[in-house]
Amino acid sequence: MSDLLFSSRNEIAAAQAASLAESLPRIAAAHPFYRRLLASLKLASGDFRSPEDLAKLPLTRKEDYVREPEAFRLSGEGLPEEMRAVWDVMYTTGSTAGQPTPFVSTSFDFFRILELNRNMLRLRGARPDDIIANLFPLTPRPHGAFIRVLHAAASLNLRVVSALPGNPSPYFTLGHRLDEVVEIVARSRATILWGVPSYLRRVVARAEEMRADLRAVRLAFVTGEGLPEPARDELTAVLRRIGTADAWVSVSYGATEMQGGMVECAPGSGYHNPAPEQIHVGVADPATGAPLPDGQEGLVTLSHLRRTGTVLLRYALGDVSVLSRDRCPHCGSWTDRLVAVPRRVDRLVKIKGTLVNPDLLVQAAEEALGAREFQFSIRRGADGMDVLVLTVGGKVQPGLAERIKAACGVTPAVEFASAESLAELAQGWKAKRVVDQRA
Repeated sequence: MSDLLFSSRNEIAAAQAASLAESLPRIAAAHPFYRRLLASLKLASGDFRSPEDLAKLPLTRKEDYVREPEAFRLSGEGLPEEMRAVWDVMYTTGSTAGQPTPFVSTSFDFFRILELNRNMLRLRGARPDDIIANLFPLTPRPHGAFIRVLHAAASLNLRVVSALPGNPSPYFTLGHRLDEVVEIVARSRATILWGVPSYLRRVVARAEEMRADLRAVRLAFVTGEGLPEPARDELTAVLRRIGTADAWVSVSYGATEMQGGMVECAPGSGYHNPAPEQIHVGVADPATGAPLPDGQEGLVTLSHLRRTGTVLLRYALGDVSVLSRDRCPHCGSWTDRLVAVPRRVDRLVKIKGTLVNPDLLVQAAEEALGAREFQFSIRRGADGMDVLVLTVGGKVQPGLAERIKAACGVTPAVEFASAESLAELAQGWKAKRVVDQRA
């Protein structure tokens, strides 16, 4: 697989420099946000000859983008039709006003998205005879999770069946319950299951209970939520009981701003950039924004090198990780990889005076509960004090509250509910594991 992307780091550097030389003049002339920024810094497009020169710019923060998303859309005036025509609009995180933020792709961008998705599938070991079961739900607003699975399949001419789980709207009439989804997957003889970990775990657990014929399943692609290693091991074990003996789980670090994700070629191999000629990935000091060398933990940033719709440069995704540009020892690819599990740093919450990382709450619960459904809620008690409540689907072993306290410093009250009552935790297409109800 060593020739999948590029044959050397020098080849990647040359491709990135060529992409930047093509795109920076357009950005300097017709991108509202960066045109203003370059003028304020007295910089011109000629000052950027390689992605390393992008360090002359400050970090673009998520709040910059969501405050004025239209300012991050390149003007298409005078460009070829493919660079002007809007192909689709996806939506990312909400703005300060609570509105989702549009991410616009032109026809030119969509052609690049197909290339990116093709490389994602190749890195993950997709084969010409694979059949993909799309387990992402539809959402009220377009989100890449559901629709990009269809595009990824098209990029490699693969078959795909969309199970359409759940019901995103009273106007939608085609959604399916869990047992129906299992039957659809079995009937299609799917070899790849693709969805969020929480829902995919429910599907395979139910398939085992139903003794459904999922013997063809050999891969599971998961994204959108964290998947701690104990939970991955449990999911892998179930897949190997009901699917092929060597089935495995490939985790993706995805983002709407990528229109895809950085993927594993094997468990623990790191998250590979599938299109380095399109996207430059960096790591920056959270305090200063300065680039950090490979091997040091910092804020993950992306810069679009070949886009003509929404364009972002040195954009901080809100996670910290560690970057490597060494050749992957598993697949032989030279593309850059994040070699530490990305973790959020921009959404700490204060509970009883303690700053808590919600990801640590979720990780501790997943390690203790496996595939059981759960949800944390932060409430205001009758005495005005904060209360952390963990609601669990079904009874659990003693000591759960102590394990959560060890992870975050706050002891939760544990409540029990039916698994069915917790099954509808999704907000959009991701499970909402931590809800702050104090407002």
